[in-house]
Amino acid sequence: MALIDITELKSVLGIGSIYPDAEVQQVADAAQDIILSFLDFNRSSITAVRLDDNVATFTAAAPVDFVIGQSVTITGCGAPFNGVRVVTSLKSANSGFIVNNNTIFVGNQAYVFTAAITNADIIPTPIKPRGQALLTSQAALYDLDARVRSATLAIAVDIWETQKGTMGQQGVDFAPAPYRLGRSMLQRVIGLLGGNVDTNSMVG
Repeated sequence: MALIDITELKSVLGIGSIYPDAEVQQVADAAQDIILSFLDFNRSSITAVRLDDNVATFTAAAPVDFVIGQSVTITGCGAPFNGVRVVTSLKSANSGFIVNNNTIFVGNQAYVFTAAITNADIIPTPIKPRGQALLTSQAALYDLDARVRSATLAIAVDIWETQKGTMGQQGVDFAPAPYRLGRSMLQRVIGLLGGNVDTNSMVG
């Protein structure tokens, strides 16, 4: 995914080559991660994993929309689970996973999909913070969307100004406060994101 170009970000900030590319890229990546977390994708939050006989089982926080044979990109679950995986089965499980004699439930029912991974067995393990399974074909879904790219650029500028600008931490009452990166940050670009926002992402 590439929602923001650091050359464009440097131009908007008017910083030329004063700062190392790596420092600017870090801000660009942070802005992109923020925006992507609110966009609507075919994805699922992973709450637990296990591996038996080279079959990896992923438990999701909600019903998954994947179908057997689709490729999904797993992140945040650690080795050997992370990577592009092909869904081999889908099922629901009322019993949950047993970890250290405790049952992990996801709401009233766990939602499960499996994939083939060649590795030694791994006991059922909860994932915190949650991992993510994203339909691989959607990885570049918003790369060319001008509204999403503009929103990402605006967030990147806010982050940069907060870190480097003299007025970055000024609040509405003109007292120092982390206002620029506060709750209103996304609201200032929500008009650009419009119908691309995943309503479930707004529930915390």
